[in-house]
Amino acid sequence: MSETLGDRVRKLRMERGMSLAKVAGGDFSRAFLNQVELNKARPSVRVLRVIADRLQAPVDYLLDGSKPSLDREIALEKARAELARGNLRRCLALIEPALDATEWPLGVDARLCAGEAMLRLGREERGRVLLEAQREAIRAQGDGYREARLEAILSGQVHRLDADGHARLAVALLREGRGEAALERLREARILLGG
Repeated sequence: MSETLGDRVRKLRMERGMSLAKVAGGDFSRAFLNQVELNKARPSVRVLRVIADRLQAPVDYLLDGSKPSLDREIALEKARAELARGNLRRCLALIEPALDATEWPLGVDARLCAGEAMLRLGREERGRVLLEAQREAIRAQGDGYREARLEAILSGQVHRLDADGHARLAVALLREGRGEAALERLREARILLGG
């Protein structure tokens, strides 16, 4: 049986540790959202956009299960490599397609990358505004790693975990029941180990 819109909404809500009330806010009722999750009601386009925004997911994903654009993920990784090499203008040129991404963590990571490049290029005001705008999304996800990275970037420091640091963070995330975030940290550890 294929995954439905309701299945995807419920899955994302649970992954993000959000209640029905938190997603509904004052825009619609918890009961209506529950009916959507049970596939007994279909949200309007406006309500679907509200749900997608609160769950930090693209509307396309909720509708048909489309994953984040591979092109944007590739743009982010290329830009990160250029940032690490110190090619800051090239980094900013490459990151452009990913800057408007709403998917977690792709969009925040793209904007952190761009903000860091801007600060290092001396574009202090634009860089700080872009970086500060990420704070709420990072806190909403309870992502201590990205919050520490944001603070380091803003203070002009480098925040990098080694492979063991990523592995320890993954264990802590697993204990909290945050499997997606733990998987991301384990991948980072593997990459740093050359595997």
